[in-house]
Amino acid sequence: MTTSGLPLVQTLARTTHAAVVLLHVMPFSEGVPAPDRQAIEDAERLIGRIAAELRRGGLQVATYVRRGVVADQILAAARDGHVDLVVMATHSRAGLQRAVLGSVTERVLSESPAPVLLVRPGGHRATRIETLLVPVDGAPGAAIALSAATGLARTSGARMVLLDVAMPVPLWVFASEQGAALVAELDPSWDHEARNAAAGYVEGLARCLRLAGIAAEGRSEIGDPTQVIAAVAEQVGADMVVMSTHALSGSARTMLGSVADGVARTCGHPVLLVRRDRPADQSGNDPSRGTSMPYLWAGSEPARPRT
Repeated sequence: MTTSGLPLVQTLARTTHAAVVLLHVMPFSEGVPAPDRQAIEDAERLIGRIAAELRRGGLQVATYVRRGVVADQILAAARDGHVDLVVMATHSRAGLQRAVLGSVTERVLSESPAPVLLVRPGGHRATRIETLLVPVDGAPGAAIALSAATGLARTSGARMVLLDVAMPVPLWVFASEQGAALVAELDPSWDHEARNAAAGYVEGLARCLRLAGIAAEGRSEIGDPTQVIAAVAEQVGADMVVMSTHALSGSARTMLGSVADGVARTCGHPVLLVRRDRPADQSGNDPSRGTSMPYLWAGSEPARPRT
């Protein structure tokens, strides 16, 4: 378990009056030597020191040290504890591994009964929740993420920045029968119209939120959604990016791959991912509510208290 996300966990727990569950998993499977008693005691002592620090801050904390397949243990703890949010640290990857977030994270995202908050070590250190960046595009998945962000904004008093990223019109290049490369001439006003449509959409959503008493603004951009979302998160100083794992679909998803995966890998700000196909009552909890919510801070690396 890494500690890079603990400041944000503390902030979320205080904001929502939540309990915190600290989980440390010691990898153990066929072909992997079982951890000895000394290693287990060391892990228990370290996670206990972190829990004591959180308790001194007035939080309710439970701790668990488990052995087994890391993803299995995280998922089991999430289900057994009926948690509303799983918080994990993730790392950027290179080469072929860039296509995925890592096997443990991918599996937790796919099967978790609760939304998953990913925090990059060395990234934005959120000690308060003042600004939420919410990418939207009109798809059902984006609406689910918007609902979760709205609940958190009501509880924390954060402002919401709604972002709609319009895909640029591609410049098609193809070969003629004579072997010459031809470029299709496209009207540049199409990009302008796409951005105007996006601006009108997000401003309409922001207006509704403001009428409901939530500080909100809309932004529209054109470009690669992954790059734009990460850039805007930096520009607005987002304490969290809230999005669905299926925020984009159709041709955009085919060309770009997983936008959520790309944002989680490249964005230096925490990313809360709400899975679009997660059954609403699978965990018995609502991720957007503002009531007391137990969190699970999980990981597989040795826990280290802050110094």
